[in-house]
Amino acid sequence: MTTATTRRTERTDGTDSTDANVTRSHLLLTLRLFAEDPALLDLVDLNATERQWHQVAQTSQMQVWAISWPPGTSTGWHDHGGAVGAFRVVRGGLEEHFWADGDHTRSLGSGDLRVFSGQHIHDVRNVGQVPALSVHAYSPSLDTMTRYALVDDRLTVTEVDEGAQW
Repeated sequence: MTTATTRRTERTDGTDSTDANVTRSHLLLTLRLFAEDPALLDLVDLNATERQWHQVAQTSQMQVWAISWPPGTSTGWHDHGGAVGAFRVVRGGLEEHFWADGDHTRSLGSGDLRVFSGQHIHDVRNVGQVPALSVHAYSPSLDTMTRYALVDDRLTVTEVDEGAQW
């Protein structure tokens, strides 16, 4: 896996950006293009019993992943090492638990999008009865992900994964 070093800045309009000028709009356009490609379904096994992920594309400014979600699977609480991100549900449904002064939940169905800042912490789950498929884009590319445990209504760091671990 190649890595990119990109400086993140906070724009005056309140959106995160990188010095390569990858905006949330760029991430969403990228997701739309990949989500509408029928070949995406060939990259992961929707009948697998564990989550699968496949890196679809990577540039010096962005990284794109396809992820399959068997029923009952989840990511666990994590962040994206400061990367700005977005994901789109391609098939099935997902439930996102996100931390904003407490645990909040958002349900996402096929075609729904979620954009998040570099400080976003969440746990994405397939609580449905059928497999789900999603496509994710990050800028800059993921180098680290911090994992958390929810203990007494607080998130506690449990480990930091490096890019080579996924």
